[in-house]
Amino acid sequence: MSAMAEIDPEERESVLADLEDLEAMRAVFDPRGYKGVVIVCGECGEDHYYGWDMLRESLEHIIETGEPRMHEPAFEPAPDEYIGWEYGRGYLDSLAEADAEETEAPKSEDGERPTKWIAERTRCPYCRARLAQRAWQEWDYCSFCGASLAPLRLVDALAGRGWSEADIASLMDDCGFEPPLQPGEEPEE
Repeated sequence: MSAMAEIDPEERESVLADLEDLEAMRAVFDPRGYKGVVIVCGECGEDHYYGWDMLRESLEHIIETGEPRMHEPAFEPAPDEYIGWEYGRGYLDSLAEADAEETEAPKSEDGERPTKWIAERTRCPYCRARLAQRAWQEWDYCSFCGASLAPLRLVDALAGRGWSEADIASLMDDCGFEPPLQPGEEPEE
């Protein structure tokens, strides 16, 4: 039996969620100078300080082996350089709520759809939902239709390098990417 099979499926999902939260926290707080997170230990009741990479490696170790890794305490950590785990999660939740308020569902009366790859990036070109401003830099998928936003980022990067729209369309077609919907065209189910 592999070590991965030994971890309870619910616990595995929980650890994977913690890994996602950790990466999201790091993206928000690392640029602000935070070195990692502080977690109150359930066993000893003391604060444990984890650098970003140390906690990621510890969580990955749990997924691989089913066992927590021994924690070496940080040497004289500066508490103000670490973000509290629960505070960080709450902050991420508030960002998600703000994004939800900024995001607007597709409008059925909005019949105009971009007919080309290069277009304004305020709405998903596949379902026409208005997306939060940060979606174009940080989100992987449209929150309404689930379409990947990566091909659109690639298009924007190529256009920024001076590629013509015809060359971009040809490359995207050659690579098998689905272009935005044509006016009146419905998404495939």
